[in-house]
Amino acid sequence: MIQKQISNRYLEETKIIKAKDDNELETRIKKQKQLWKDKEKLLRMKEEAQNNTKNALGTIEKYKLLLQQTLNLNHTIYWDNLLDKKAISFDEPNLETFVKEVPKEKVFIELFFTSIRKEREEKKLQAEKLYQDAYTKYLLIKELFYQAQKELNQEVYTFRKLFEKGEKKAIEKYFTTVLNNSPYPEGIIKNFTLGYDINTRNIIIEYFLPHLDNIPNIVEYKFIQSRREINTINMKKDEFEKFYNILYQITLRTIYECFSSDYSNHLESIVFNGWVHGIDNATGIEFDSRIISVLVNKSEFLSLNLQRVVAKECFRKLNGQSTGSLHNLAPIRPILELNKEDAIFIESRDVLAEVNSIPNLADMEWDDFEHLVGNLFNRYFEEIGEVKITSKSRDRGIDGVIYDTDPIRGGKYLIQAKKYNDIVSPSAVRELYGTMQHEKATRGILITTAYFGPDSHSFANENNITLIDGNRLVYMLNSYGYTVRCEIKKGKNSGE
Repeated sequence: MIQKQISNRYLEETKIIKAKDDNELETRIKKQKQLWKDKEKLLRMKEEAQNNTKNALGTIEKYKLLLQQTLNLNHTIYWDNLLDKKAISFDEPNLETFVKEVPKEKVFIELFFTSIRKEREEKKLQAEKLYQDAYTKYLLIKELFYQAQKELNQEVYTFRKLFEKGEKKAIEKYFTTVLNNSPYPEGIIKNFTLGYDINTRNIIIEYFLPHLDNIPNIVEYKFIQSRREINTINMKKDEFEKFYNILYQITLRTIYECFSSDYSNHLESIVFNGWVHGIDNATGIEFDSRIISVLVNKSEFLSLNLQRVVAKECFRKLNGQSTGSLHNLAPIRPILELNKEDAIFIESRDVLAEVNSIPNLADMEWDDFEHLVGNLFNRYFEEIGEVKITSKSRDRGIDGVIYDTDPIRGGKYLIQAKKYNDIVSPSAVRELYGTMQHEKATRGILITTAYFGPDSHSFANENNITLIDGNRLVYMLNSYGYTVRCEIKKGKNSGE
């Protein structure tokens, strides 16, 4: 008989395998290792289920404590933390590193062989030139680095000065920064818009709260050994609907973070309007529903003991508005809405009335084309919203804003007009998406006299952007009884 000892580290098992010959021994070893492998797989799956359950319950616990988590933090912005104090990471060039490859002087040899001396001197000159070039480049980089740092820090100083002075935009930027800095558990995306009224010293916050589908719902990962699989177990329906009341915690938390960070005492009150974005299961249509609204006075709110309140009851005590259970996503009328009047808006000129006399849309002046687009969408949205046209000299890369006031479908759409005579670059579509993100817009609409390529259509379809080319624009105008044409002349773009 021959034998061999084998072991499995994970199972912490050891066994001596015996056999009559090498072939039988190898067969028995393989069989034992396979048994261990199967056993190990089951134990690992069981362990995975236990760990996943522990993590899931930990996440749910974090959500249940959303309000308490923020009460122990200081949300005031520390201006020094915004300053760039980094030193330049580039080391100053050293002449020695350049000349170390130059051969050392050999006086006796160079006395008889001048070619060796000339070669050495030439290499030294080359090394010194390379050093000088590197040093000049270093000085330039250093100057640019500290100049950019100085400008950045100056912006911080200016920001602080304007905030403490009470400038509207600075106050809005400050509290936007405060809320963006708020540390939420993974899975909660901060998406909000706020505006400040100097006269009433009030901030209105339009906040998109997490949909039910984005709230953790799994309470157990159960390992089924007979089927060798892990199943998930969700909260019971009534338990999950009650758990969704964490939206009240987010509401109170947001208000607290603004009031507690207001060291310059700019706030008298806050209006919080909570929205939920979702998809109607019956129609497949996306919607935005405002389900929470509350107006809170600063002194009254800060007198609360938020460590001990039940968020929903506290919300009711503050006369907050919501309809029924939050999980129904029922829209409510807000106590106060964010004022949509903006200095970037100007009155729209009626270009649509004269559109039949325009020989070719592609030949219009760019500003007339933008007003034409605004007039068209005024007609299109006149039953469900309102359209504002932005001033070209002061806009944020957009030519119009649609505010759809419908409580279910409503939202903010951005319009951008591109009077092109050639294919619109995909970068224009991506830029509009970036503006949508900055402006917290629901959808973007990009209109052109020309056309879009497949990359643009692909990106637009994935990011809530509607593309309207010249042919579709003509069709829309025709549907309102206007007879127009749009014929591009490639290579003759005349503006945007």
